[in-house]
Amino acid sequence: MKTVKLKSNIKRTALYLFRKLFNIKKYIAQKDRPYALAAILLGFLNHFLYQLSKGSAFIALICPVNESVWEHLKLIFFPILFVSVGEYLRYRPEPVRFFYCRFLAVLCAIGATITLFYTYTGITGENFLVIDISIFLISILFGFYMDAHFYQKSMGRTSQTTTFSLWVITSLFYFVFTCFPPDIPLFFSAS
Repeated sequence: MKTVKLKSNIKRTALYLFRKLFNIKKYIAQKDRPYALAAILLGFLNHFLYQLSKGSAFIALICPVNESVWEHLKLIFFPILFVSVGEYLRYRPEPVRFFYCRFLAVLCAIGATITLFYTYTGITGENFLVIDISIFLISILFGFYMDAHFYQKSMGRTSQTTTFSLWVITSLFYFVFTCFPPDIPLFFSAS
């Protein structure tokens, strides 16, 4: 009986938080809103793309291949990278500052995902799909919120080489750890 009530309370709380936090007009810059929504939609699409591609090796590099937390972080990293390239091509902001701030924002979104997921599963001992989806949405939105914050706060000067190396090296980490996952819980598949 307690488990049913706990599950019900968790779902109700998650839906309440989702409605409160999904008010993107309050938190996301107007020019970034379509790109935040595009990143969310790309993330949802990427979740199923590997299966739809019948196990394509190329698709495996950018989409989750199993139910591990690490693989699901690709749902944040690559969609934000792709929409950032699109946003850059449309608005042509100063590239080093734009991509550096967006990289920091991706790290914030990834950190939020890891923190929220392990906190709630540590407390409940289970994971719930509605909460997992809410964490994904909150993390993407949090990343775009932090991007605006970093962009306004004129983060220290970084070189073009450093900025783009951060994106490339992180992408390579995803590629390598997809093929050769370490034997630690972050990489364990839940299924």
